[in-house]
Amino acid sequence: MGDYSELMFYQKAQQVTVGINALIKEWPKTMQAQEMSRQIFRSATSIGANIAEGHGRHEGTEYIHYLIIAQGSANETDHWFRTVVDVGLSSKEKVQALVEQNNEVRRMLTASINTLKAKRDEHRTREESSSYNIETNPPNE
Repeated sequence: MGDYSELMFYQKAQQVTVGINALIKEWPKTMQAQEMSRQIFRSATSIGANIAEGHGRHEGTEYIHYLIIAQGSANETDHWFRTVVDVGLSSKEKVQALVEQNNEVRRMLTASINTLKAKRDEHRTREESSSYNIETNPPNE
C-alpha cells in the first residue's frame, strides 16, 4: 500500500503546514496572535497526523474514520485562515495561496473518502431475497 508520505494529499497538507509556519513567524508577539498561531498550527498539523495514523490502519472503516478527522481539521484550518484575516493578523492576499492549497487538500480528502466508502460498500454483499419452494407433502413412493 506504500508509505503515507507518498500520498499526494499528505504532501499537500504538509505544504500548508510549512506555509503556515512561515506566515505566523511574521505576526506580532501579542497574546491574541500567539493564540491564533497555536490554533492554526495545531489544526494544520492535525491534518497530516490523521492521514498518517489512518494510513497505518490500512483499509476499511478505521482508515475512513481518520481521513474524516483529517478533513475536519482541514475545515478548522480554513476557519482559522478566515479569522486571522478578519482580525487583521494577515491580509487576504497573503493567505490566499495557503487557502487554495488547503481547499485542494479538502477536495482530495473528500474524493478519497468517497472512493474508500464505495470500495467498502462493494465488498458488503447481501444475498438477495429469494423464494424457495418447499413441499409440505412428500411425493408418494
